Amino acid sequence: MAVVTASEVREYIPTLSGSADDSILNTLIARFDQVAAGYMGFPPQASGAISIESGTYTEYLDGPGGRELHVTAKPLVSVTSVYDDPDLDYTDSADLIAASDYSIYGLEGKVILDYNATDASWSVGHRHIKITYVAGYSGGTMPNAVKHAACIQVAHWYQARSHIGRTNLSSQGQTVALKTLELLPEVTMALQPYRIATVWVG
Repeated sequence: MAVVTASEVREYIPTLSGSADDSILNTLIARFDQVAAGYMGFPPQASGAISIESGTYTEYLDGPGGRELHVTAKPLVSVTSVYDDPDLDYTDSADLIAASDYSIYGLEGKVILDYNATDASWSVGHRHIKITYVAGYSGGTMPNAVKHAACIQVAHWYQARSHIGRTNLSSQGQTVALKTLELLPEVTMALQPYRIATVWVG
């Protein structure tokens, strides 16, 4: 499911009636997803896609010691597998952490070993951890502020298509400055609380 639907964007474009241009709107929505995901700090998914929407990630993390492990993409939806392997092989079943040994904290992007886990703590060392997980927003979990930002930006792009590459417009002796096609200030403001503070390395 996309960040927003074409019909939701149409509500932000009073001059647009009917669904004739929904194909264009859907293309712009997909481009907003990628641009906004980059701004928000989402790392590439396992497929290579950069998206706000829920997807699968594979990360190789330094073993942090202690019980807490932090993934990059948030919110964390589920963990597919996590290996703690000092040999960096990530195939030995003995290094696979049982799902019953940890709990996930989605909004914080944490995987925390339970007190009764087989291993009392994560190991310490470079890239000891390989974790495959699902993170991002989908359907009813998409924040309304992000949807609002998408509608504003896509409506702006749609209405400004004829201005690509131009900084001003002259007509009847008057010159008007044109807004650029970068993310609008009100859009970045709406997205700001959902930015991911960490930097992905993998």
